[in-house]
Amino acid sequence: MAEEEKSSGKSMTVFKNDRHEDWAAIVFAALVAASVLIYMAFIVSDIPFKAPADGKILSVKVAENTAVKNGDLLLVLETKEKKQVGGAVKEEVVQKEIKSKLSGKVTKVLKKDGDEVKKDKDVIMVFAPERGKLP
Repeated sequence: MAEEEKSSGKSMTVFKNDRHEDWAAIVFAALVAASVLIYMAFIVSDIPFKAPADGKILSVKVAENTAVKNGDLLLVLETKEKKQVGGAVKEEVVQKEIKSKLSGKVTKVLKKDGDEVKKDKDVIMVFAPERGKLP
């Protein structure tokens, strides 16, 4: 059988003329990506803002139905940071200012000053981003 292939000069390439399948895969991937981006930019209405770290809310700096811009201060969170110092773990209490990463409107504030929060579990506020902007 190997002798027949060598004598006929044909190779065993199966995908020699299947370029249309490559283009179909590229077009399909582009359509999926475009539909996800359009969904995120125009259809998603509210985004729950969850606690970025375990800790205690010292002060919430925005009220319900307040418009915020990118970089505006949302809240101050007291949290513990662990550092490696000389082979030992040192725990330090720090205050973190949490700022907005996009523009929009705060529709609900669910936590208040003094509340304890758990990372990625407790929703602090609900945010409605500007239409046409990706969250």
